Amino acid sequence: MPVVSLLNYRFAFNDFEFGGGNSVYQIMTLDGLEDLPVIRNQDDNRGYQDGMWTGRDFLSGRTLTFVMTVRGDSNYSMNYYLNLLQENLVPQQQGTGLLQFQLPGSSLQRFNARVRRRAITINTDYSSGLATVMYEFFCPDPRYYDDTLQTTDLINATTVAGRTYNRVYTTAPSSGSNNPFESGMYFGGGAGAPNLITNNGWTTTYPTITIQGPAINPRVTNVTAGLYLQIDTTLGTEDELVLNTDYRTVTLNGVSRRALLNNASTWFAAPPGTSYYTFTATGTDGNTACVVSWRSAYI
Repeated sequence: MPVVSLLNYRFAFNDFEFGGGNSVYQIMTLDGLEDLPVIRNQDDNRGYQDGMWTGRDFLSGRTLTFVMTVRGDSNYSMNYYLNLLQENLVPQQQGTGLLQFQLPGSSLQRFNARVRRRAITINTDYSSGLATVMYEFFCPDPRYYDDTLQTTDLINATTVAGRTYNRVYTTAPSSGSNNPFESGMYFGGGAGAPNLITNNGWTTTYPTITIQGPAINPRVTNVTAGLYLQIDTTLGTEDELVLNTDYRTVTLNGVSRRALLNNASTWFAAPPGTSYYTFTATGTDGNTACVVSWRSAYI
């Protein structure tokens, strides 16, 4: 089970905790957490002229470097805890693990990371029962996130806190109007509040959208940005459609079906602040659901 709460200055990698007050693993320095990741730019030279043509800037992956000491206590020796550390912080061939952390004044937050390097210094301190250890974690996604996953159902309009709004069924104007919805049924909660996707961080986050049938040609619209994603298909009651706006994938019952994405669709995300999302479909009933899930993101 993921760690759900940590003390200040404590970290946990796949549930193994280190750092923080009274820990046998004391973090001496941590580089890379408050830094900007390396910028990957698309600048180009101007040939036989001075200066550069400026392109777009993107963030590369993030590297976190921990230097910590390991000591024994009244229960076990330093070597016992050092072996335990090595047993739990191991490299992996693919994917990432969950690196959670707690700093003062912030909520519990997380990286997706993997161990890339370890160095242990053997010196007079080591022989006296105090080891100095360096660990390097690589985060392919440079963003870090609030640990709490936020969700909202665009149809049933239940907020993450559990407050329920009445479902509203409204026939939208024809597609020739300025309304962003096509003819059919669009759904929203009372006063629109449950359809607000609130990113409390300071960088863009990428929600996952899960649609449970039945529904014909389901569409999710980011009204704030004026963009939508429409899947040209008919979903049955047992069908589940997942749109990952980060990886830009479309899966139907676990199988990739990106070809079903309507050609006029445009991938969108959730910038800092609030965005208003709506769900549009025909052929729906009380089993239909459209759940948006996201975490506030930071850089």
